[in-house]
Amino acid sequence: MKKVNKTQIRKDYKIKRSLLSNTDIKKFSLDISNQLYLNFNFENKFIHTFFGVQSLKEIDTNKINNHLIASNCKVATSITQSNPLSLNHSLITSNTEFILDHYNIPIPSKIIPINVGDLDIILIPLLAFDKQGNRIGYGKGLYDSFLKDCKSTCIKIGLSFFEVYHDLIPSEKHDIKLDFCITPNRMYNLSK
Repeated sequence: MKKVNKTQIRKDYKIKRSLLSNTDIKKFSLDISNQLYLNFNFENKFIHTFFGVQSLKEIDTNKINNHLIASNCKVATSITQSNPLSLNHSLITSNTEFILDHYNIPIPSKIIPINVGDLDIILIPLLAFDKQGNRIGYGKGLYDSFLKDCKSTCIKIGLSFFEVYHDLIPSEKHDIKLDFCITPNRMYNLSK
């Protein structure tokens, strides 16, 4: 496999995602959630999830998040801090009220801090991924910083509108690989 430029992949996939219709996003998001339930049992697990930004045409995770909260598991999400750029994390429940942050991401109005070392599964937003578990996000390294503090048994699951990237995505020493990735069509086991 040949190595390619991360910046170019990120740009290409942002364009691909911007070309998706609202109907595509709704259908693909539902297909991803169905693939997730088909391949994983979340009961009695501590799961970290994310909320997609509609204006950026990200995956709509509302159905997944509502399902997780209604299931017998603990659920948390991230809050992006600006200065310095970092992630904080909060427990969310069926009673959590949300507000939009400065990035237009829904966040809990009241933060209930968690210990990231207790997480069992993390759902990760991304633009592209390869068969080695390398991923392309937004390039700020927020998830890599977060993932390095998680226990080694924590399962890292990417969610992607698009199938596996055909070449090897360049990785750096600090990059944390995915264990699995869910697309509308299938689940990829990347930890083999």
